[in-house]
Amino acid sequence: MQPLQQPGNGRQYMNLFSTRSASAFALGIALLAAVHPAHAQSAHTWDKRGQAAEAKENYDEAYEDFRQAWLKKPSDLAYKTRYERLKFQAANQHLDRGRVLRQSGDLAAALLEYQRAIQIDPSNEAAAQEIQIIARPTMGPIGGTMAVPAGGPGATNNGGPLGTPGTPLLPGMAEQTPHQLQVQRDIASMAAPIALRTVSDDPITLHMVEDTKIIYQAIGKAAGLNVIFDPEYTSKRIPVDLTGVSLFDALRIVGTLGGTFWKPVTSNTIFVAQNNRAKRTDLDDMAVQTFYLTNVSQQNDANEVLVALRNVLDPSIKIYLVASQNAIVMRATPDQLVLAEKLINDLDRTRAEVIIDVAVLEVNRSKERDLGITLPQSLTMTPQYSNANTSSSSSSSSSSSSTTTSTSGITLNTLGNLNATNFAVTLGGGTVNALLTDSDTRILQNPRIRATDGQRSTIKIGSKIPVATGSYSSTLSTSSAYGVQTQFTYLDVGVNLDITPTVHYDREISLKLKVEISSQSGSVTISDVTEPIISQRVAEQVIQLKDGEPSLLAGLFEQEDQKAVSGTPGLGEIPLLKYFFSSTDRTRSSDEIVFLLIPHIVRESVLTEENTRAIYSGTGQSVELIRRDPSEVLAAMSAAQAARIAALTQTTPPPTSTTTARAASAMLDQIAQQAQPMKPGTIVPSAAANAAAATVQSAPGAVGVPVTVSVVPPVANQAVGATFQVALLAANANDLYSMPLQVQFDAKVLQLVNVDAGDLLGRDGQAVAMVHRDEGNGAVTVTASRPPGTLGISGQGTLAMLTFRAIGKGNSNVSLVRLAAKNSQGKDVPAVSSQGVVHVQ
Repeated sequence: MQPLQQPGNGRQYMNLFSTRSASAFALGIALLAAVHPAHAQSAHTWDKRGQAAEAKENYDEAYEDFRQAWLKKPSDLAYKTRYERLKFQAANQHLDRGRVLRQSGDLAAALLEYQRAIQIDPSNEAAAQEIQIIARPTMGPIGGTMAVPAGGPGATNNGGPLGTPGTPLLPGMAEQTPHQLQVQRDIASMAAPIALRTVSDDPITLHMVEDTKIIYQAIGKAAGLNVIFDPEYTSKRIPVDLTGVSLFDALRIVGTLGGTFWKPVTSNTIFVAQNNRAKRTDLDDMAVQTFYLTNVSQQNDANEVLVALRNVLDPSIKIYLVASQNAIVMRATPDQLVLAEKLINDLDRTRAEVIIDVAVLEVNRSKERDLGITLPQSLTMTPQYSNANTSSSSSSSSSSSSTTTSTSGITLNTLGNLNATNFAVTLGGGTVNALLTDSDTRILQNPRIRATDGQRSTIKIGSKIPVATGSYSSTLSTSSAYGVQTQFTYLDVGVNLDITPTVHYDREISLKLKVEISSQSGSVTISDVTEPIISQRVAEQVIQLKDGEPSLLAGLFEQEDQKAVSGTPGLGEIPLLKYFFSSTDRTRSSDEIVFLLIPHIVRESVLTEENTRAIYSGTGQSVELIRRDPSEVLAAMSAAQAARIAALTQTTPPPTSTTTARAASAMLDQIAQQAQPMKPGTIVPSAAANAAAATVQSAPGAVGVPVTVSVVPPVANQAVGATFQVALLAANANDLYSMPLQVQFDAKVLQLVNVDAGDLLGRDGQAVAMVHRDEGNGAVTVTASRPPGTLGISGQGTLAMLTFRAIGKGNSNVSLVRLAAKNSQGKDVPAVSSQGVVHVQ
């Protein structure tokens, strides 16, 4: 069909398309793993590109670049190391995306993410396990712990086998023997406790005075139930006056008036008996359930939950804690199991966590001033030889001369003729002091510690100092000894913090803390062993703060003043003259430590009304629950929870429909066949893509969940000049009528060729109007809408197919910058989007 030229700014095209299965082609492209060999670029260039992509946290692109670098030089360990490291990160990124999609109900898109993770890293067991979870029929009660039945090869899904003996269905599944397969079938065949399925849910109005058997039969006929009685039961006449009550309320009222109780035998049959302890024990149905605790960090936490269950429930029930699995196994009545599940849901909650910012500021200042004049402080006189005792002689006829000095000591003659020349005087030197020393030291330590509610956390900043704690001497005999052996221990010296937080439900935090600041101030010798002298300052207290409220711990202050005076006695003490005959040395030092603690709550233990509301639990003889009306249950829950419940309780499709497990199996076969690279621009539809598309088409839209539009580009790198398609997949659509959006891409790398309609909006055979307008600079406005007067479409599928031509080398993001969805009433529908990347070489 030729495009119709429309007036306006830029080019505008409008085509009408009938329904076509374009999603199969898009998903086929997404599954292709073959990458074109790039011979033009060196390994170093690929490596630099990979490092740049990793810095931007684009792990997919970085993984492919490092892979190409390693393929260029397999012997280079640096390239191999980066390739292996990014293999793990890229695979886990797809794994995380798949988990988010699975939780939102988009199983088909989640399956693609898991397959991509396995394609990148075949050893990723977590992705294989997630595929197994999708393949299994997930069951579980509303709220509390979800129970995933055992599956695997040989297990049945909607009546069809998921595998054959000896052939693993999914990666990570080990081959199983026929006996193991039979065990799996036996486990899967076990049914849950019987639940009533009434023909009519209309309110019951009953006014009569009759025998209890007749009243029970009347109620059963109104609800479409069969009623049978215990042969030992003796009925009696009771008055009943009921107006507009539910079936379960009517049965409970009649049971209270007649002293009876009832139990379901089949989905449409109840058994009535006398309400006493013996009959309850004989007739109560028992079930076994395993509850997995998800938030216990130590066995004491699990023990506390176990003690609570034993004290609240009947002591006769069987309950056991499996500590190695963090699981509690119970055998009790269905009502007791539901009550236990409620208690576990209330008690097994995420512990709150806090981050404590600690600022340790130490200010040490020392100031010294030495000023003054010091005169000589000593005079020494030493006797010596007289100059008269020294003689010299010379000769004119000779060129030599000699001097003779007496070397004998002081004689009596010398003592008798003492004079000034016989004494040597030594005078000490004087000094002028003018010294000023001022040192200011500031030490700031700013650690951050994260602690769990009620758990002790410590932080130590400093060093360990050895300290001798004892010694002993080991000898074999009196003549031989091995010497003295000394034992040492190590002390933590520095800043030591010991913090135990308690997070309260009013967002206040109690901190039990011990702060210790210690240092080595000297040493002492004890019994020939030198021991360090440790000075310490310790503060231990319990404080309560609000979230973000600072606590200042000050007062750890030490100040020392010293004064030393030296000078001439007497003169150094006279006013004014003392500045010329003495010197004064003043020293002042101060040391102050300030602690600042600021707690921040980073994870709360959320307490909801469901955790605190009272529930009816029966009488003193037995546990019996009163069920809410289903509409009240959904009204009390959030939209996301209601959508999840609706997805879990919807009718199972017939065995002939495509299941997620078969789609996964087909995808694995397709990946295994992708050994040959695909030519640029070639689109190969695969069985995996068709099966996944069928799964997508059969999924209903989730109420209250925004429409998700995902950009699915081809996985393979494109060559310049190649033509390829990018799919826009929509998920969680509910009454979707039209979808205007704007696509943004790099105009230097890609050129838009055409926009085709997908299969989603035309799934019922209606024609789809597809309009697109080139805004320039890589921006294209696309609008897909259904014919006027028709209802919207619910479910998942391909919204549009964008055909591009690669015109330049590089990477281009294909993103949806504007997104607006409308339903058949013309009202806006919430919508979110994701982007994709196209690689052109």
